[in-house]
Amino acid sequence: MNWKSDLIRSSAGRFFLERAAKFYDQFLCTAGTVRRQERMPRKTGAGLRFSVGIPHYNRGRLIYRPLFNLLNHPAVNEVVIVDDGSRVEEYQSLKDFVDSLDCGDRVKIFRREENRGALLTKLECVERSSSEWVLVLDSDNTAFSSYLDALGGIRNPDPQTFYCASWAWPVFPFEGLGFAAIDFKRAEMLCRDGRLRKFYIINDGNYLVHRKAYCETVTRIGQISSDVVDVMVVNYLWLSLGGKLEMVPRRSYFHRVDASSFYKRTEDDSKRRLLEIFKRFESGECCGEEFLEDLRSGKR
Repeated sequence: MNWKSDLIRSSAGRFFLERAAKFYDQFLCTAGTVRRQERMPRKTGAGLRFSVGIPHYNRGRLIYRPLFNLLNHPAVNEVVIVDDGSRVEEYQSLKDFVDSLDCGDRVKIFRREENRGALLTKLECVERSSSEWVLVLDSDNTAFSSYLDALGGIRNPDPQTFYCASWAWPVFPFEGLGFAAIDFKRAEMLCRDGRLRKFYIINDGNYLVHRKAYCETVTRIGQISSDVVDVMVVNYLWLSLGGKLEMVPRRSYFHRVDASSFYKRTEDDSKRRLLEIFKRFESGECCGEEFLEDLRSGKR
C-alpha cells in the first residue's frame, strides 16, 4: 500500500484534510477571488491549450467553484457550460453569476430545456468545445492551478488516453494503484487483487479527453435509463475499446462530496451498478452492445 494513501485514509489524515477543505472554500475559492483572478492580466504559455466543459444543473449560485483558476490560466482557451434543464431561477442565477465573473467573455453558456442527464450533458459540453482537447469538470469541483499546469505541459498527447489527476483531493487518492497508466487488462488485474475497488480512478471523470475520441465513445452509449455511475460506464467502454486512463503524477483537483450530490442521492443503485461493472472487469468481460442496450432499456 502506498504510504501517502495510508496517511490520507487515516483518522488523523481525514481530520486534517476535512479542515483544510473547509478553509479552502471559506477563504480561497470564493466568488470574490474568481473576480480578482479574471481581472488579472492573462498569462501566456506555449504548451497544450484546451477547453473546459462544465455540465450544470441547479448550481447557479455556486458556479464560481468550477470557474476558480480557469479564467486567466494560459492553457484554457474557453469554458463551455451546458445547462441540463435547470429550474428557471437557477439558470438565471447561472447567467447572472457568469456575467459578473467573466468580463473577458471566455465562458459560453448553452441551455437545454429538457433534462437529459449527466452523461449526455457532458457529451454536449465536449461537442460544443472548439479545442481538440477538453477538460471535463463537474460543476461541484475545482481544478487546482497545478493540475491545469500539468495538463498544459503534456507533450504529444495520445488521443486514445484520458489524462487524470492522481488525487481527487481530499478524499480519493489514486496513486496507490501502483501504475500510472491503466488499460483493460491492467484494470482486470487490479480489480482481481482488490486495488481498483479501493482506489476510485475507474469512477473518476474530471479528466482531459480528446474531443473526437471522447464523442465517438459516448455517442455509442446513447441515453441510458439511469445516470448512476455514468462515468464508470464511459470508462468501462473506453477501456474495452482499447483506450487508456493515465494519471498525471502528483496533481489533484478538489472533489467535493456532500449529501446533495447525485451519487449520494442514488447510493443504492450506484453501488449495484459499480459492483456489476467490477465483476465484469474481474472476469475479463468487455463492454458490448448487449450490455449497453440493457442500460438504455433499464434492465441493468
